[in-house]
Amino acid sequence: MPLRQREKIQEVLRRTTGKLIPLGIILFWMVMMGLLLRREGMLPFVESATHVMSPRVTRPGNAWMGIFLGNSESAGARIGFVNTNTTPDSRDGHIGAAFNVTAKLRLTLMMTPTDIFVAGSAWIPEDGTRAEFDFKIRSSEHTMRIAATVENGQLNGTVYTAGETIPFQFPVGKELLLSGAMGTATLNLPSLKVDQEVTIDTFDPMTFSVGKARVKCVGRETLEVAGERVECKVLTTTVNGLTSKVWLGEDEEIFRAETPFGFSLRKITPEEALTPVDNSQNANVLQSMAIIPRGRTPVRGAKRMTVRFSGIQPERRPPVDETQTGTGDVYTITAASEPGPDQPAPVSADEYLKSDAFVQADHPKIKDLATRIMGDEKSPWQKAVRVYNWVHDNVRKLSVFSIPSALEVLESRVGDCNEHTVLFAALARAASVPTRIAIGLVWSDTLRGFYYHAWPEVFAGRWIWMDPTLGQVIADATHIKLLNGNIEKWPQLLPYLGQLEIEVTSIE
Repeated sequence: MPLRQREKIQEVLRRTTGKLIPLGIILFWMVMMGLLLRREGMLPFVESATHVMSPRVTRPGNAWMGIFLGNSESAGARIGFVNTNTTPDSRDGHIGAAFNVTAKLRLTLMMTPTDIFVAGSAWIPEDGTRAEFDFKIRSSEHTMRIAATVENGQLNGTVYTAGETIPFQFPVGKELLLSGAMGTATLNLPSLKVDQEVTIDTFDPMTFSVGKARVKCVGRETLEVAGERVECKVLTTTVNGLTSKVWLGEDEEIFRAETPFGFSLRKITPEEALTPVDNSQNANVLQSMAIIPRGRTPVRGAKRMTVRFSGIQPERRPPVDETQTGTGDVYTITAASEPGPDQPAPVSADEYLKSDAFVQADHPKIKDLATRIMGDEKSPWQKAVRVYNWVHDNVRKLSVFSIPSALEVLESRVGDCNEHTVLFAALARAASVPTRIAIGLVWSDTLRGFYYHAWPEVFAGRWIWMDPTLGQVIADATHIKLLNGNIEKWPQLLPYLGQLEIEVTSIE
């Protein structure tokens, strides 16, 4: 598989999981659909043990799990459900199982209720031969789909997103399996006793990465389910420093699951699942994810801010550049000054001028618009300002759930920080202005906290932060960058969620 094609596929699939926290979607899509459905019938799962446990489904099953905000026994508002149907099935002489998964939830984003629908199917043979899966996610008019087969250690499939159809192939190893359906079949894990643990390899087709997961049985608990007391084993699964928790009955049926990000699943009846979500009880996801700082209160428009970070490992400390400097856990953000006419020419860096699957800087529509925006302007900074003005004035500020690409945003003219940023980056790169994407936090007077955000950076003699979403030609000092780089870095936000703490020590 050519490197460039593989990189393109990686960017497409990472973008699917990388929807930023301002929409709250990464919590659901990455954790609920990624971790849980990966284990429970939708996505491939690799076990590194010397033996492989194929899924054994001997009877039809139909499991309903409610999705709730909060991880306590008395978790808060129900925001949706996941329904999994399991059927013993034979195809071409191979015994296996068919799975169908449907999930629906409503999240309040920026005080606007947003409906999200996920549907998928899979067929898994017991003998490890050709497996199939096909799933899609839809919100409003936006839909993404991945369909693939797994055979002889090779994943072959197609991504349908942002108006593109992209075929791909990827080696996954001959022990790749799809596990049993949620709540109805044996998990593709050893049956652990208390204090036993196992380390397994996991493959996630949404991020196209293979990593280690540590699964441990941490004890036994009694849950009350539908008025009955059920004895359960409690297992934890830790991937990339993030731990989820699941309660299993005697036949490995899932009765409850918790994520590290404040979402939980609990077994409920179909009648409960299909009862409309009470919007009055549906907490604002964005507000629930805000980081409330200690110390001084930031002010939008600040020129300088000093903060102290805690709750994260030293290797997770944010990057530094001309705007954001730091020593140890103390960082200072200083809003950039506008570059003068005698600034040196932009850095020559193909990485910050190239197109990718979502920043289509070389597409004729993008190049034509960039040319019209630029006119006869030659200054890199003034080119960036012209792009800023066009994006800020022509893209309506609205929280949407989509898989945004520059072309899609150019057509819809609607979006949040993700849409503003990818379109800005495409137009600026098309105008030969080196541009990269910053991912981090910004202060909100409304939320009285920092919330996750994305904005573009341009190189005009030095890197300068801009923010067309918030209407800041030069981003103010209440921005905190957590990651450098393009879309492929976005999943690296996960270790910050629910862990990062901020103290504001000074604000000017």
